[in-house]
Amino acid sequence: MGKRNTFIETQTALHTEQQRTQRAARLAALRALDCLHNVPNAELDRLIDLCLLRAFPPHERLFQEREPGTFLYLLMAGSVRLTASARNGREVPLNTISHGDCFGEGLLFGDYFQRVAAYTETVCFTLQLPLDDVRRLLRTAPGLHGALRQIHTERLAAATLARVPLFSNLEPLERATVITLLKFESYPRGTPVIQEGQQGHSFYIIESGQMVVERGDQTIATLDAGDFFGEISLLSDQPHNATIRAVTPVEILEMPAAEFRALLEQRPNLGERLQETSEQRRAAAQSVHRDHDRSRLLTQAVQRGLLRGRYLLARNPELCAPDCRICETACSTRHGNQRLHLNGVDVGGYDIVDTCRQCQVGAECVEACPEDAIVWNEKGALFINDRCTGCGACVEACPYDAVDRVPRNGHILPDPLAQLLGPAWRRVRRSLEPIIPLEPMHHTHRADKCDLCHGYDDMACVSACSTGALQLVPVEAIVPL
Repeated sequence: MGKRNTFIETQTALHTEQQRTQRAARLAALRALDCLHNVPNAELDRLIDLCLLRAFPPHERLFQEREPGTFLYLLMAGSVRLTASARNGREVPLNTISHGDCFGEGLLFGDYFQRVAAYTETVCFTLQLPLDDVRRLLRTAPGLHGALRQIHTERLAAATLARVPLFSNLEPLERATVITLLKFESYPRGTPVIQEGQQGHSFYIIESGQMVVERGDQTIATLDAGDFFGEISLLSDQPHNATIRAVTPVEILEMPAAEFRALLEQRPNLGERLQETSEQRRAAAQSVHRDHDRSRLLTQAVQRGLLRGRYLLARNPELCAPDCRICETACSTRHGNQRLHLNGVDVGGYDIVDTCRQCQVGAECVEACPEDAIVWNEKGALFINDRCTGCGACVEACPYDAVDRVPRNGHILPDPLAQLLGPAWRRVRRSLEPIIPLEPMHHTHRADKCDLCHGYDDMACVSACSTGALQLVPVEAIVPL
């Protein structure tokens, strides 16, 4: 009996030592990664149990832009290409990362979706770590939090500069130098970042979000990711001639005035290009300021959210019979609920149909959803997946009354009052029912909105229109930007 106990104890000790050796080897492998080399061993040790080794073949997409993420990836071998979409939809290569780097970290720091797409270039071995587990760990792991946050900030800056024509011709090392001059700042929607009449103290580049340029009570321009501002005041040494306000939550790269002027001294050609661009923008702003109709159009477009997405559903009333509702009926027939409503907003003689704007940035419904059930598809449309519980948070969050809460099973007949009164009646109808009911055993309702007929080869409303009066058109075709 004693020999047997001794044998068991010996085997247990060997197994324990083997586990200790394996854990030490895994810790050493994490320590060897460049992205983690300054993280304390105690924090790395807590990462070990979260890691799952995965292998991927070449040319495989690991995730796409605007996709909700699940994992943080640590690259153990191989190379991965990161890309992003330019404002015109063109794919922009950002950089290629290799052993020792990480990706997918943006969702740890406030992003609701992937800002880049990731593709394997070679056979790749990665460690996958569930983002939810990493988030919990970061609360008590300051070293890991700092390392990943620094990578995220530098990657955001590099991606933004690559999209800005002013800096796109710089060599990677020159771009890296510019990045060291930038500070990362976030502003909530509605915040004026610069104000008319105040002296400029920084140069700004929009990393993400949408902003509006206002002079007095006029809207004279809109700005999006990749645009810059603040340079006119710094170049002219005069106060700002307009207020620039965040329409959505924005993330901005800010360069203090002293560093900005030093950069232009070192790169005279950059200063010349900046001066030329600024003069063009100043002339365009003056033109809009004098054109009151154009200014009113921009103001209306911003207020009604017409610039939040890439496309608009526009109806030409001249081609549409006065009492025709065939598009609304086609929508209800396909989806069981009427997702669009005619007589939305008149822009240049076109009826911009009242429906979801497919917001590309700062989508309030996405931010409000506790289940991550509202996501973008490859065409840039927001659709609601099966994770929706029908809680109604997105219904309340949408500023354009474009989301409804409907029975999960059942067909909703077109509502004559909704057709007549539009959003006003939908608000009244929703006020009569609980927005966030007590959790039932089985979810009885779901959120419903236009998703440009996600999962279909056509759009029911457009296909049903026999005269071609209703079309999905780019925003700039209706509201020139």
